[in-house]
Amino acid sequence: MLFKEHLGRIAARAVAGLLAAIALASCGGGTYQVTAFVPARILTFGDESNMLVPPQGLKFSINGISTLTDLPDCTLLPLWNQVLASAYGMVYAECNPEAVSTPGAINFSTLNATVDDVANQVNAFLAGDTFNGNDLVTVWVGTHDILQLYAEGGTGGDNSDLITQSRARGEQLANIVNQIVGYGARVLVLTMPDLSQSPFGETEQERGDFDRKQLLSDMSANFNRAMRSTVINDGSKVGLVLPDDYVNSAVRSPSSFGYAADAETQVACLPTAPLPTCTEDTLIIDPISSSSAASQFLWADPTHLGSVAQSAIGTQASSRAHSNPF
Repeated sequence: MLFKEHLGRIAARAVAGLLAAIALASCGGGTYQVTAFVPARILTFGDESNMLVPPQGLKFSINGISTLTDLPDCTLLPLWNQVLASAYGMVYAECNPEAVSTPGAINFSTLNATVDDVANQVNAFLAGDTFNGNDLVTVWVGTHDILQLYAEGGTGGDNSDLITQSRARGEQLANIVNQIVGYGARVLVLTMPDLSQSPFGETEQERGDFDRKQLLSDMSANFNRAMRSTVINDGSKVGLVLPDDYVNSAVRSPSSFGYAADAETQVACLPTAPLPTCTEDTLIIDPISSSSAASQFLWADPTHLGSVAQSAIGTQASSRAHSNPF
């Protein structure tokens, strides 16, 4: 009798546990995503690596050329955030050739923006609107912070203050992201590329006075490390996208990504076609591959990534947005 009563108590606890697990999962508390997050709009903040310049939707990368008109076509060679928006059936107003009445994706990025500028972009947005649980917010900035700090203080002496300031900028960015999360929005935040692995970094190193590439590497890494360690990163609110990892891998093994062997040092665009006017028709012929195809180049100019990298980052962002348990 006692044995039967014991079994009955075990069965009752098992049923209760099963019911509790079902209730928890139905409330979104399980270990899997019950209902996929589909944003009602995408809000983009950052610098010009996110921008489409009207009226043609020109990019600070390589612009594709229409075979029908021989003119730039903003839908070709898309920016990373265009790839992301497309994955949700959205477009940006600056590249809306089909005149979709509600494009869905809104861009607040500005030229040469630093983290301070992103704070201003967010504050300007909040002055007339608010974030909510149906928003997917993207933030990509940092390159101009490092360039600014480096220009102001990059010397061969003690650069510890530059490292500290780089770290502070990364923490500041994370706090902006955390502020946005506080409104209930989901956020994709991107790391900045390692500028020591850019044509800019290579040119600076050629000055020969001290190891400038190491300084740029340390500054870039500390910015990213501080951002990643400060941001709310439990997977439910923030997704990390890693352009720095992509660039590192592409520089280590350019042929694996289809790039020319000198991917780290070679820019794509002719000096006579500065961004955002650079197109597939204004590319340098790579001296090693004897090709001027956009796919050969990691960098469009000394500090801006080319179209292949932009697309790859967009694919990573789309995957992160869809796989995170938002």
